[in-house]
Amino acid sequence: MSGRLYWTDTGAGTISSCDLDGGDITEVVTGLQDPLGIAVDAAGGRIYFTDMGTHKVHRVDLAGNDIEDLAGDLPQPRHMALDLGAGHVYWTDSTANKVQRANLDGSELVDLVTGIPGAGIALDLDGGMMYWADPFVGKRNLRANLDGSAIAALSTGLGIQVGIALDVDRDRMYWADSDTDKVQSSTLDGSDVRDVVTDGGGPRCICLDVERGLMYWTGVGANSIYRASLDGSGHRTLVERYNHPCGLALVLE
Repeated sequence: MSGRLYWTDTGAGTISSCDLDGGDITEVVTGLQDPLGIAVDAAGGRIYFTDMGTHKVHRVDLAGNDIEDLAGDLPQPRHMALDLGAGHVYWTDSTANKVQRANLDGSELVDLVTGIPGAGIALDLDGGMMYWADPFVGKRNLRANLDGSAIAALSTGLGIQVGIALDVDRDRMYWADSDTDKVQSSTLDGSDVRDVVTDGGGPRCICLDVERGLMYWTGVGANSIYRASLDGSGHRTLVERYNHPCGLALVLE
């Protein structure tokens, strides 16, 4: 199986990509201000990203051309997720204390959750649920229905857990915590919290290849990108000392 990793670089103001072994590093978009969250629609040929410098949600084609503004005047848009079937893009905002959603073209912007700061976000589309991190106030992970109803707090007492990813078939949620230097996991209801990686280079964002049993994450402490098995074994550096990688997205082919 082949694919690409895409990441935002808040230090260089770029979006870059590499192959799944860390080779063929390519700068896709340059000249950005402070890009953070990223999600990729490979079939549709679009990269979606947030930029805290422009206070906007943008999209651009896979060649890095034709940047579009989808939503603006956002205090601090952070991480994002796509529901391509329904034609929606979701993102969190840690200053507006919201989870928001819009159509893929930016129309019909709605507030789904208010009053809760947000960072990483992941969707369980079959289960009709969204999961997100509040590392700034509640130090907890949360979930709700895709329309923002039935909010429930899950794991609590965490550090600065920003990235969240789901392995729904195995009933596991993973998150990257740069404060504790760990990648951790729990069941989807927040129980059975486990340390998966304990020397993660300042883990910030995470994505999973559940079919091959692999996880990838950015380490803002070491400015690197890593890979390991879902149990934490086989931990290796893919991209080392590459500016300041933060947001991460995985595309499998």
